[in-house]
Amino acid sequence: MDLGQRVRLLRQQAGLTQPELAERAGLSIRAVRDIESGRVDRPRAATIGQLATALGVAGSELAEPHPAGRVEQPGVHIAVLGPLEVRRDGRPVAIGSPVQRTLLGLLALHAGEPVGRDQIVDVLWGEEPPRTCVTQLQVAVGRLRDLFEPRRGTAPGTVIGSVLGGYLLTCGVDAHRFARLAADGLLEQALDLWRGPVLAGAAYRLRGHPAAVRLAQQRIDTTLRYAEQAPRDALARLRSLAADEPLHEALHARLMLAQAAAGDRAGALSGYAELAKRLAEDLGIEPSEQLQRIHLSLLDAGPAPAAGAVRPAQLPADVPRFAGREELLELLDGLLPDSRVVALSGTAGVGKTALAVHWAYRVADRFPDGQLYVNLRGFTPGAAPVEPADALRGMLESLGAADGLPHDVDGRSALLRSLVSGRRLLIVLDDALDAGQVRPLLPGAPGCLVVVTSRRQLTELVAGVGADPVPLDPLSDDEAWRLLAARLGPQRVARESAAVADLIGLTARLPLTLTLVAAQAVLRPGLSLAALGTELREAGGLDGFTGTDIRAVFTSSYRLLAPAAAEMFRLLGLHAGPDIGVVAAASLAAVPVARARRLLADLAGAHLVTEPRPGRYGLHDLLRAYAVELAGDEPEARRRLYDHYVRTCDAGAMLLNPYRAPVVPPAPVPGAVAVELGGAEAAMTWFQEEHAALVATVDATAATGFPEYTAALAGALTTFFDRRGHWSDWARTQHAAVEAARGAGDRVGQAHAHRRLARAYTRMSRNDDAQAHLTAALDLFAALDDGFGLANSYLDLAALMENQSRYPEALDYATRALGIAPDKPSRANAHNSIGWYLGQLGRRREAFTHCEQALHLLQELGNRDGEAHAWDSVGFAYQQLDEPRLAGQCFERALALFRELGDRYYEAIVLTHLGSVSGDRSAYAAALAILEDLGHPGADEVRVMLEAAPAQG
Repeated sequence: MDLGQRVRLLRQQAGLTQPELAERAGLSIRAVRDIESGRVDRPRAATIGQLATALGVAGSELAEPHPAGRVEQPGVHIAVLGPLEVRRDGRPVAIGSPVQRTLLGLLALHAGEPVGRDQIVDVLWGEEPPRTCVTQLQVAVGRLRDLFEPRRGTAPGTVIGSVLGGYLLTCGVDAHRFARLAADGLLEQALDLWRGPVLAGAAYRLRGHPAAVRLAQQRIDTTLRYAEQAPRDALARLRSLAADEPLHEALHARLMLAQAAAGDRAGALSGYAELAKRLAEDLGIEPSEQLQRIHLSLLDAGPAPAAGAVRPAQLPADVPRFAGREELLELLDGLLPDSRVVALSGTAGVGKTALAVHWAYRVADRFPDGQLYVNLRGFTPGAAPVEPADALRGMLESLGAADGLPHDVDGRSALLRSLVSGRRLLIVLDDALDAGQVRPLLPGAPGCLVVVTSRRQLTELVAGVGADPVPLDPLSDDEAWRLLAARLGPQRVARESAAVADLIGLTARLPLTLTLVAAQAVLRPGLSLAALGTELREAGGLDGFTGTDIRAVFTSSYRLLAPAAAEMFRLLGLHAGPDIGVVAAASLAAVPVARARRLLADLAGAHLVTEPRPGRYGLHDLLRAYAVELAGDEPEARRRLYDHYVRTCDAGAMLLNPYRAPVVPPAPVPGAVAVELGGAEAAMTWFQEEHAALVATVDATAATGFPEYTAALAGALTTFFDRRGHWSDWARTQHAAVEAARGAGDRVGQAHAHRRLARAYTRMSRNDDAQAHLTAALDLFAALDDGFGLANSYLDLAALMENQSRYPEALDYATRALGIAPDKPSRANAHNSIGWYLGQLGRRREAFTHCEQALHLLQELGNRDGEAHAWDSVGFAYQQLDEPRLAGQCFERALALFRELGDRYYEAIVLTHLGSVSGDRSAYAAALAILEDLGHPGADEVRVMLEAAPAQG
């Protein structure tokens, strides 16, 4: 635990807010926030002293980092990475009583964090604790303290401290050292600490505790990371861990690959047969598709693939009649087969993408496993560069790995390297901003080729990974001549050779401008090339391109357009996304959809727009800049575009979740039209297709002074972001909504945006950030006397506390929400939440009463979505009352409703609850399949539940 976490823990134990601690310590609130958030990890000694004095602790307790989260007792150490072991002053300490051993193991799993008394009682005695359980617990704590601190005198509880409602262990635990070593990349040293399964030999309720399950999963994850770095060295560890985790398919897949790489093909085949038998007997399922593919490859005596059989073919269309660059093509051919990364660099319009795509087609047959293409939008005007995590998501999904993707860049990058290991893929990374954007997207093992294009030279990529730099200059005169001849015909070029030479000079020998000039000449066959050159010269040059007439080329092409097509071209510059759909373009130009489709086709025929995918149209960066220059402000066109997105988003979100609160958009704008979505599946497809454009549009609404659309669009996107796990985009758009509302003086919009942003941070487990924004929302709703906003913010605070297993506080907030709930829906939600938290705290009868009240209210309101949630909560209450049959019936009712509503995420959640009460492992398997299909991060937790569930007899 770092300094910020220690300060926050001590502050919370003291019952202080950040402002109160800042006042006591004589520091600014910002200083305290920066320290607690980790932005300042080494403040001055004087600052540490001030904080320590304000918190009533010794300065050394804050100054020295300790893995257990508080000051370690030098003579006491507890080991949980295997059977429970305790040492004091280097000597083993015998813990004889089962109750004491279980209690100590539970506290050690949460070392440095308070553990509530109710949670301890539940682990020690289960559903039916004895009446004297609190007294027995106090006796057990006292005896453990006597073992650790036989001479503690007047300072009781320095190893096991008492906190409000529970206890806190503050000595060294090997699990913290493991986490620190793994985080530092010292994987071998971290794995050396393990002596067997977590708390081997302990009671099942302790071994199956979520904290123990998470720790076991961390061991698996670390072993897989180590196997990726050192496959041969990891073989023994993989074998040992696979024996402890007999049903973990990803682990066994990695073991099979390692065995095959070490020449033990027979062992890999034998292991597969044993695993298939266990999966069939214990779970009633077949091995995963990945395992089956590895098995087949081993049977064929071929190389075992580390990825799926999906063969992507994503290259954009090749440039028709490509001409020139013969020397560069020969140079690129000569780089194979040794080159792994080729970096094409050059100015805008010099033809980097055209060359990369043309060469990729030329050598594609050398890469039989397919081609990936990613537009990184490093220099696209009005659009943010693609984040590496988002680029990786797209690449992994294209390779068939959409299931349960890691949340972080490092995890996704590691998964990409694993998937492409042993495969021969061609990857084109177009329009890269810098080496930092590219590096996480690179394969690790040889066999793949990556072609990167950028306006920068990417020197760091050349130095860091040995990329082969290939700079592009404008075409030579001869190459430019051949390009025009390929498009205009050799006879016309030869007939007007002097005019051709003039055109080559006017276009700066850039392929983009030459192609546009050629398009004009083709569209106007009666115009001589000399006259075309005169028109270009009269149109003027493009600023920033010394000695060239690039703007003249654009202008002359633009002047050839019919008025409606010209207007469409201008207005396309207002669209912030990488490409635009036909309906959005129709709204932008205030024309019928069929008319918009024809206009876009006209622009594509004039080479002023591209069509990277059917029905999606984009602009080259230079042409986008030119269109922006022509368009000017055009506020009404922007309103139409923003109205199109807001209304389509809101309609799509209502299809995904019919019971969500609808967005209240600004008044309809004449000429704007929404996409007609036929159902939830069509809505999800539209959201996925427009994802990048939607995020960019939120930014654009804020930047161009339309805060009402910022708030409405950000609010309408939350359902999609939540279902697909796009937490960072959720947070980014809500940040924009907060700032837009603040700038507009819209306190109501600001309050709602703060609350939505807090929900995104809760999903991301950024608990401090969520707390800060919920506090801001509460302050605003209180000032506005908005009971609805206050009640829902308290329910969000309760969910935040639940996220941290702080159920007493969650219950307190939910109770506050009930006390101020202004209407039946709010009261119903509050009753449901109170019942859920009471159940978590073991207060079974009260839990049932509240859940039942919620159910009746929601049924009376006809809220099917809320009713489904209430049936789930009532089922949990029955489960707590040891009524498994009734609990199962409630879960079945909830499951039927969620399926009727098409809410697949909560269908999966209820399936896990059904599995917990019925013991049916197929319920866990079905839940896992849904979450993996949704790409939801909760899949990892359900996978652990499935593997930890006891075998069915």
